[in-house]
Amino acid sequence: MESVVACDDGVVEKLGEGCTVVACILWGGRPLDVELNLVKVDGLEASAVIAYAITKLKLRNKVEPRALLLDSITIAGFNIASPPTITRLTEVPVIVTYKYKPSSIRLEEALRKHFKDWQLRMKTLKLVDEAVEVTTRKGTLFILTWGVSLEEAVGIVEQTQIHARTPEPLRVADIIAYEVSKYIEKNSGQGMG
Repeated sequence: MESVVACDDGVVEKLGEGCTVVACILWGGRPLDVELNLVKVDGLEASAVIAYAITKLKLRNKVEPRALLLDSITIAGFNIASPPTITRLTEVPVIVTYKYKPSSIRLEEALRKHFKDWQLRMKTLKLVDEAVEVTTRKGTLFILTWGVSLEEAVGIVEQTQIHARTPEPLRVADIIAYEVSKYIEKNSGQGMG
């Protein structure tokens, strides 16, 4: 099995202050390596942080991952993980899987209420309207791709599905990020902020 990278965030208080953990795991049929970083809740650095993590995983393991898996193009609240930016910085295609049909209209409503720079964020968030409904061996997903064909993306998703519709590398990245952020929060006495 070719390797992929999957990234997900930890505990996030929506529209809150502070940081959360982003776990990026290198997956080759099982977890091979992990890179942990902090991102600001509702910040603007998620693309750069994820690209940095992918680059470190590539160099450390001497691999070229077939794709990056994300479960949203927002990380840590409304911190944007831009597929075009990540692919440009890493040369790794991006596959975003949603369990539901994403809507830029709903995202725009939330952004307008809380962000002065909502138009900047919406430039990337409009990509969610390009998500395509697909049937996988574990059920229906909505997939957004960048740098990889839809057919190839579905194949990669199906290769990484084990227990559920969500690809296993994403599920594991979510667990790692959640547990590490809870650990930091508990042991810092002040939370992630």
